Amino acid sequence: WYQRRVREAVVSTQSTGHYYITNNLRMSKLFAWLAVLSAATALWISAVYGPYDPTFKRQFIYPFPFVAVMLFAFVSLVTILVRVTRLITRIDASEELQKDILEAKEELQKLGIGLKTQ
Repeated sequence: WYQRRVREAVVSTQSTGHYYITNNLRMSKLFAWLAVLSAATALWISAVYGPYDPTFKRQFIYPFPFVAVMLFAFVSLVTILVRVTRLITRIDASEELQKDILEAKEELQKLGIGLKTQ
């Protein structure tokens, strides 16, 4: 049972990429992001209430959440733009592949080799 469960988890990770396997537990991306966000929040709160110079807090610690949100937004936008450009390339490649398949079928029919069409 255990080996089958691990195999299923590995297959789902390879096919979808939406799960991480950590200590035989399936961790969704949402849970992973929440864990990282919680750790960052705990570190920020400890820095706010820590024994640091008030000037240092004002310049570096207090604006950290704003900077983190801005970096997250930038990375998200870049990721979206990259994936959209790759999608357009894939659509063009798909259309070209369909044309090549039709040409190959026509050539095979000219040679007398019949193909079943779906």
